[in-house]
Amino acid sequence: MPIQWRKSSGTLTFLDPTRNWEPTARVTEIRHDPLTGLRARILDYPAHFPPPPDFRPAAEESAGWCPFCPERVTTVTPRFLAAVTGEGRLVRGPAILFPNLFPYDENSAVGVFSGDHYMPLNAITAGWVQPGLELAQDYARVLAQAYPGRTRHFTFNWNFLPTAGASLVHPHFQIIAGEEPTNRHADLLEASRGYYREHGRVFWEELAEEERAAGERWLGETGPVAWVAAFAPQGLLEVWGITDSGRYEELSAAALGGLADGISRLASAFAEEGYSGFNLTIFSGVTEEDRRSFRVQLRMVPRLLLSAAGTSDMNYFHTLHGEAITMLRPEEVAARLRPRFSPAPAEGGPA
Repeated sequence: MPIQWRKSSGTLTFLDPTRNWEPTARVTEIRHDPLTGLRARILDYPAHFPPPPDFRPAAEESAGWCPFCPERVTTVTPRFLAAVTGEGRLVRGPAILFPNLFPYDENSAVGVFSGDHYMPLNAITAGWVQPGLELAQDYARVLAQAYPGRTRHFTFNWNFLPTAGASLVHPHFQIIAGEEPTNRHADLLEASRGYYREHGRVFWEELAEEERAAGERWLGETGPVAWVAAFAPQGLLEVWGITDSGRYEELSAAALGGLADGISRLASAFAEEGYSGFNLTIFSGVTEEDRRSFRVQLRMVPRLLLSAAGTSDMNYFHTLHGEAITMLRPEEVAARLRPRFSPAPAEGGPA
């Protein structure tokens, strides 16, 4: 049975004061995620966004006390127990990882990509991102050795700049890996397992194949990572990067490089589109069954302010109804992003 792409629509007709009270019809389209059924609403609404805020003054103000800058990071951040690493912290090139002072779970870590205190969105390169992705994999493997037999719902998470919820402008990411998954992680794992049990096929492989063949939301590939615009986006737009492995600790170097490459291309595109930050999560499989049924996947959603008054792009629909709204059709988004995934790297992207 092929993947189901479910959508419906409703129309509101009203007397429009901007058109001399003529009847005007606006259509709202409701889409369902093809695996989980999670809804998203696409509004018939003109999208006009203000210029992104300038974070350079905040960066200059915080440079003197930022805990993630090189002159302070080893003296003011926590250290791991010796059971995790005798070195206290994990290091990979310019990237460094340490326990989260305010943890979200029993295994909760913060990683700093580099000593760069402020990184503009369009300056993010694959080479700058990749050590952080590799360091996260080091942590996943260390946890497996330090706590054998423990369930770890591993995710890599990144709020880039305050628009996306970052408390500091210094770029950093967070790892959570506890026995209890987040709601979204649990839904993805269970639905993937269920699809595999029912159909004997991996949903994520079928999704990539169908999206590549249809072309509407297909962006391209970076090594073994397939990139698509989500059919039912959970933000103004949402991009997925689908790998070829079930668990993060088993990703190949080529897959980590492909993820870093795609992040760089998307960051550059988001900057060009006028966004001022993004949220990013990489979900990992957990069990032996997930090696067969799940594929490690990256999800990236740009963030912005909707008005000069600082209106958030999230409201009661997102926070209380658990449903996303957008004014951007995924197919139109894909058409704009697709050139970034041509074989040649995007300008300002990875070298």
